[in-house]
Amino acid sequence: MAPSPVPYLKPFSYHGATDFNPCVASAVTSPKAKGASKERSVANLLWDRGCAVLRGCSSGGGVRKRFVPDVVAVCRGQVLVLELKYRARRAAIRVEGERVEGLLEFASRAGGRAYVLAKFGRGPWKVFEVGGPGAISINGDMYDRAPELDHLLASIFNKQLI
Repeated sequence: MAPSPVPYLKPFSYHGATDFNPCVASAVTSPKAKGASKERSVANLLWDRGCAVLRGCSSGGGVRKRFVPDVVAVCRGQVLVLELKYRARRAAIRVEGERVEGLLEFASRAGGRAYVLAKFGRGPWKVFEVGGPGAISINGDMYDRAPELDHLLASIFNKQLI
């Protein structure tokens, strides 16, 4: 039996117009949508590796009273509070001091550690532990020297349990 053909999806049509809908296109390719997609992919990766994971609701935007990190993961009892930064091209990544302080405060309240995960293009996610308050700037050389996310997870899951 031959497989059924893939159904053809018609372009968006409003009152008979067959033009491409720019509203839909901008929603899919907006920086916020791209960031949310990256956050979901990291959350799914952490879940698949055995961590309990929460993605911050409306992380990264809007006005709120409390800081919300991009992703919080609990892996073998260790709390990872994560801020994710992605650049399609190899350009400097900057995390504002206010976000760093919020990340540290959240990690302190949760009894965990604060990290910035950075990714350039199709490269791997790299881990930068947040050591103290103040803005963080990550350039290409720092990215090259940083450990990969898989390294951090291996160090957590390969520890002997007492």
